Amino acid sequence: MNDPKAGDKKTSTPAHSGFSVRMLEAEDIAALTPVLREHVRDLHSGQVVESEVNAIQSYMQGAADEFGRTRRYLVAFNAEGTAIGCMALAVPEERMAQHFAGITGAPGTTSVELLNAFVATAYLRGQGIGRMLLEAICRMGAADGAHTLLINSGPRYRHSWAFYDRVCDSSHGFIDDYYGEGRHAKTWLKDLRTFA
Repeated sequence: MNDPKAGDKKTSTPAHSGFSVRMLEAEDIAALTPVLREHVRDLHSGQVVESEVNAIQSYMQGAADEFGRTRRYLVAFNAEGTAIGCMALAVPEERMAQHFAGITGAPGTTSVELLNAFVATAYLRGQGIGRMLLEAICRMGAADGAHTLLINSGPRYRHSWAFYDRVCDSSHGFIDDYYGEGRHAKTWLKDLRTFA
């Protein structure tokens, strides 16, 4: 598998699956909208949270997020070339950085944060899409010189916690009220040094 770098059309293709991963291109955004709408839903009502879908689409177009970060996206495709998932990397948000302070290594060690991890429901279980995307994200972070990948997931995505428990090196408790009062974020860390 190749290291994901900007401009690469295909960065990861497991020979047995026909799936591939590459950097996001502008035309992928519309194709990913149905995937976003499957997952970006209100925890209680189940309704699509259009404002969050729109925000993620703007980040995919290069807009800075509410913390001033630019996110870089990788996209997974099925054998027919349809976009079926995405994950993004950015510098860690301050509360994430503080939560992991003292855990991430020696002073000066860099970390990156995983954001906007979504896989189409039809491809969620047993096909390796999430793992393939995560490994590509890890290689991208390692290529940037990062030593650790920081991850959090709120109660809306509780169904994904078992995945992170399996693929990450360690779990690091919760950041209380990260997504609002009573909406705590579970956290994980993945060592990127093996991906360098």
